Amino acid sequence: ADIISTVEFNYSGDLLATGDKGGRVVIFQREQENKSRPHSRGEYNVYSTFQSHEPEFDYLKSLEIEEKINKIRWLPQQNAAHFLLSTNGKNCFLSG
Repeated sequence: ADIISTVEFNYSGDLLATGDKGGRVVIFQREQENKSRPHSRGEYNVYSTFQSHEPEFDYLKSLEIEEKINKIRWLPQQNAAHFLLSTNGKNCFLSG
């Protein structure tokens, strides 16, 4: 387990994306409400996990680019698909 560096809910609050210092994104999905307990606290389960960024080296500036995810943003939903952008400060990654 790595240290979480950013957290972002989608517009509806049904999905939660976390980014960590290892460049991974974990997406959690909110459980559907239980009719027998309609006011229970929302619980989230792991929906998807992927490696968004890898460590790189910028040869022009002679510096290492760490894989740590600095920010995640969900894009407005146009259809059934969900898209998000993640950045490590140098590169952006679009996933869907």
